[in-house]
Amino acid sequence: MTLLVFTALACGGIIDVSVNRPFAIDLEENATTGYRWQFEADPGLEIVSSSYTVGEGGGVGGGGMRRLMLRSEVQGERGLHGKLLRSWLGESSAIKRCDITVRVR
Repeated sequence: MTLLVFTALACGGIIDVSVNRPFAIDLEENATTGYRWQFEADPGLEIVSSSYTVGEGGGVGGGGMRRLMLRSEVQGERGLHGKLLRSWLGESSAIKRCDITVRVR
């Protein structure tokens, strides 16, 4: 079975997934700037893992991709809420947000 992968285009929208089927959200990130994606998921939606991959030619100052792996064991609508921020500076440092409604069928 092919992994469902969503991009930043899903931010602000609704995505449909199947119960117990893993899926991923890929978002650009430049960890060398200190800005990193942080996510929270509503109960019933599990964040399985979060990993960062350096992009091609991504040396010092180069960016990469954050991959968030998720799944849900129950049907219904759940929210996924992310922000790109410098964690040590807190909420006021957020420069982007990504809120997605996940419909699990």
